[in-house]
Order: sequence, then structure tokens, then C-alpha cells
Amino acid sequence: MVDHHELSHRLNVAQGGAADLDRLIADFFAQPCLAYSESTDQSRALVRQVLPDWHLHLGFGASGVLPYAALSLGDRHCEAEAGTVPLAILRCLMQAVSPPEAPGQTEPPPA
Repeated sequence: MVDHHELSHRLNVAQGGAADLDRLIADFFAQPCLAYSESTDQSRALVRQVLPDWHLHLGFGASGVLPYAALSLGDRHCEAEAGTVPLAILRCLMQAVSPPEAPGQTEPPPA
């Protein structure tokens, strides 16, 4: 099974959709393998499934070129940009489900 750090890295370097990436996403979230990295509808549905109470906002960054996704719940908020809307949604989703870091910690603790 893929861990949070590995999946986040794969999403951050992805330039577009990929079947192997979709399999990792499905495994990580214990969901059916769908075209999450290529489909805005599928990535939005995944957010609704994983974070049902969160608010998803989509738009374009300051440059007006790259799409971004923002997720919020109360005072928790995360944003991510990507070359495609589905990747922006998925990057933001991974931030939202990220375990809180210890103060001063930038790398995940050793296994």
C-alpha cells in the first residue's frame, strides 16, 4: 500500500492523468479505481466521499493560467495549484488529509 508521503510526491510531480496514479489513489483511500487524475467529476466525488463536510472551491491562480483547488472546514484551509483541475483537487485533498506535523518537523518520521 502506498503511504501519504509517496502519493503526495507522485501527485506533485504529475503533469497529467495516469492509470498507475489512479490505482495508487484508489488504494490509499480504499475506493474503486476510477480516473481520478483525469476527471474533474471523479476527483470531486472522491473529495465528497473522503471529506463530506468540507467545502471545495475551484478557480484560477493569480496568473489566470493554472487552476487551483481550495478545501476548507471551519478554520482549516488548504490550497493547491496544478496543470489540470483534477490534479489541483487531488493535491489539495492530500494536504487536507495530511497528519499534523510536529513543530519544526519537515519530513515524515522514520518508519
